[in-house]
Amino acid sequence: MKYTFHIVDVFSSTPFGGNQLAVLPDAAGISTEGMQKIAREFNFGETTFVLPKKDPANTCRVRIFSPRAELDFAGHPTIGTACALVMKQHVRLSDPIRLILEENIGPVTVDVAQRKGGFHGTLTLSGKIEAPTGAPSPTDLAAVLSIEPAEVSQVFFAGVGVPFCFAQLNSNEVVDRAVINRAAWAATLSRAWSPHIFFFAGNLRDDGKLYARMWAPTLGIEEDPATGAACAALVGAMASKQDFSGTAYHLSIQQGVSMGRRSEIEAEACKSGSVVTSVSVGGATAWIASGEIEVPPSALVS
Repeated sequence: MKYTFHIVDVFSSTPFGGNQLAVLPDAAGISTEGMQKIAREFNFGETTFVLPKKDPANTCRVRIFSPRAELDFAGHPTIGTACALVMKQHVRLSDPIRLILEENIGPVTVDVAQRKGGFHGTLTLSGKIEAPTGAPSPTDLAAVLSIEPAEVSQVFFAGVGVPFCFAQLNSNEVVDRAVINRAAWAATLSRAWSPHIFFFAGNLRDDGKLYARMWAPTLGIEEDPATGAACAALVGAMASKQDFSGTAYHLSIQQGVSMGRRSEIEAEACKSGSVVTSVSVGGATAWIASGEIEVPPSALVS
């Protein structure tokens, strides 16, 4: 059976940058095992499958798969799916354009707008920011990254839907120089609260600019050009700190540069009193291609 697919580049206003995504806009009838095999076939960071909504108030159901596993939530697939559905007119357009996607984490709101002739999506989450203790020491994390302990400023855990281990490094040059040490990663992170590592340099003050990379070996992602879920968790964790007394905390993150897939991500957390009420992540999406994939009967719901 033939299924339509679209390929888009997320967090980039121009083709061949950002994070690649395959979207199947009408995936009804494909089994869970079939979805996993299709995601492995595309072999992008993630592939999404759009299904009929369960709640009439929402736009559609979306399932997200990396080459190795299904994810409850991920940033670039959420934004890219919403933009692809709008670009290719799979959803009824409104003004403003707001989609509510039913993901495993729950409903995720995405606002889509046209900017400078392209499409820009911003997702918003109201879920609780998790920030457990027990993160690796700078020395252990430095071993994972194959850098010196003195080049690691701080290490902490945080997540909203997807957990991450964050490491702030001393400079962009150190970020670019990092190389994964598999043995150290297996010993330090493979069984930790989060095995995924998002490492960056830059200023964490409000309106700061960061330069980042991300590795997620357990998901089959050797390196990710753009990681929206990590950026959401990062702004949420920073805004949650007691020494931040503002109502909105914003970061601009550049990622994927050393891979040749520059990504530009905007992330913001809103705070009321001492509580973070929502986090949002946004960026542009560029359309690349559309086509059909032949899905064999073995990959369909029997």
